[in-house]
Amino acid sequence: MMNKILHSILFFFIFCTAVDTVAQDIAIGEPDMLMVRKRQWNIYGTLHTNGIGIGFNYDQIKSIKLQHGLDIEWTFYRHFKEQRVEVAEGSYLVYGKKNYFGQLRGGYGVTRILNTKHYSGGVEVGYYFYGGASVGFSVPVFLEIYYIDPQLGLISVTEQYDPEKHSTGNIKCKAPIYKGFSKIKIHPGAYIKTGLSFDFSTNDALVVKLDAGIAADIYAIPVEKMANTKQYFLLTGYLTIHLGKRLSIYE
Repeated sequence: MMNKILHSILFFFIFCTAVDTVAQDIAIGEPDMLMVRKRQWNIYGTLHTNGIGIGFNYDQIKSIKLQHGLDIEWTFYRHFKEQRVEVAEGSYLVYGKKNYFGQLRGGYGVTRILNTKHYSGGVEVGYYFYGGASVGFSVPVFLEIYYIDPQLGLISVTEQYDPEKHSTGNIKCKAPIYKGFSKIKIHPGAYIKTGLSFDFSTNDALVVKLDAGIAADIYAIPVEKMANTKQYFLLTGYLTIHLGKRLSIYE
């Protein structure tokens, strides 16, 4: 009887020790429970050195250290020379601006996690690399231009901005952006972006991340944002905020 009691006590002790060891493993930041999260998605907003952007990201979680995913992003690009000036009738415009310009990016990338966080919270740090196609869209700037008509006197006519013909002395104001939609120019190209990612979420089912990185776009047809400027290559630094959800194998 005494042997049975001792054996029972020993078994109970070994069982409790094993449970405690597993519990400690879960608490140190690489819990097995995270492995049930197989997919994640998020929407994001970007503030970069030449404008703003929005995007969508969808990842497959290969392991707690590796993610592969798709990225779609639209950004608006502003040239560093753009300065608003006052023209006739107290209206303001960016003098010398030839085109509005935006970029649509679509690519594939990899994120590697440098350190996982405690299951109850903390900061998860990783680095990523994305690349793919980039398509730029240039919309010509149209202006209201003053002319003197022999019969009607001073009139205004809507024209596409031409630095050889137009100056602050004969510009009335800028025309609506849709005036240039019929003359959109497409710029095929490619992009890459890389940086560090910081996940602050205290809930494993949610994505709350901040990215800091750089992006580069290259185009076959140069971008002409301002008069007398042509850019085949665009380089920007950025900060991005992601909000989304992680999905388990059951969702």
